[in-house]
Amino acid sequence: MPFQAKGESRRIMIRVLALLGLLGAFAGALPVMLPAAKSGVRLVMARDDPARMADLAAERLSAEDIRREIEAALATPDADLAASYVALGDARGLALPAELRARVTAAEADAHSTWQQMRSFGAGLLTGTPEDLPGFAGAAVGDFMVWGDIRDATREGWKLARGEEADELILGLSTVGLAVTAGTYALGGAPAPVRAGVSLVKGAKRAGRLSAGLGAGLVRSVRESVDFAALRRVPERVAALDATALKSVVRTERLRDLGRVLSDAGTIEAKAGTRATMESLKVADGTADLSRVARVAEAKGPQTLALLKSFGRGAFAVTGAVLGLVWWGLLALVWLVGAISTFNALVVSLLRPLWRRRRRGPSTAHGRMSAAALPSGGLSH
Repeated sequence: MPFQAKGESRRIMIRVLALLGLLGAFAGALPVMLPAAKSGVRLVMARDDPARMADLAAERLSAEDIRREIEAALATPDADLAASYVALGDARGLALPAELRARVTAAEADAHSTWQQMRSFGAGLLTGTPEDLPGFAGAAVGDFMVWGDIRDATREGWKLARGEEADELILGLSTVGLAVTAGTYALGGAPAPVRAGVSLVKGAKRAGRLSAGLGAGLVRSVRESVDFAALRRVPERVAALDATALKSVVRTERLRDLGRVLSDAGTIEAKAGTRATMESLKVADGTADLSRVARVAEAKGPQTLALLKSFGRGAFAVTGAVLGLVWWGLLALVWLVGAISTFNALVVSLLRPLWRRRRRGPSTAHGRMSAAALPSGGLSH
């Protein structure tokens, strides 16, 4: 009996020491797990809020990171991007050198000089490929005056009529632009953002800045909205802004969804600028992504370009680059469960001997009393 009790005590001691070691390991991992768990949980909670996702992404940028990005933008030179990083730093309350701010202001003044603006405006008007706000204004004026849409619809429409390979996206958007300008249809969203979206998407397509995913989604929407078979028969009437011809090639019931996508592009331009819009058209992986960027632009304004440049899709969606934070959050949950289970097992191991003693005490005392009550010779018979 003493030998058995001694062996049991040794087993309990080994178990307690093992649990203490495991608990110490869990405690040692706390400084790593706690921040990771916090970031992972916040990321999961913000997955449906693009503006909050942008905030979480921006928190990873230090004052030194922003200073370095501003220096790189000024070296390009890219005054719009440098100013966007300044806006992002100010929104986060980060201190930036006064000398650096002065250089950004000077770069903006130079980029927005009268000569530079006139040159950008002319290039946008002639080519329809905007690079900045004056370039977008030129492209938009060309399209608002229907000259840009007529130019594109005529060129691509004749290709289609002759059986040549036409750019369906440019042709379809030009046809939709003509319909909007003519007031033939009411689209999803206000007419001005939709009209602006047509010019921006066409410009991004020409400049090769339209992502493959977004381009494929827009082509599908255009094919649903425009009857290309009918368009092949009347290219010259469409280009002449003939209302009857437009009604024969544009499907009214399908145009509203495309209008919403174009309206999102126009919203980004109005809130965050042409450069941010072009960047969003490059990083968005589909029409849903463009809608998320529009929500970021409405909340962050001039900061949007810097966020997109620094994080790409990670500025408004959970991507592979930030998915690791989610896994860290799940690992932290496993850590929490393990730590609680280990602590519980340790407490049980420490209290189990006391419970056994308490159960054993009354029965032992009862056995001794029974033995004492037996006659001394009672067992001899």
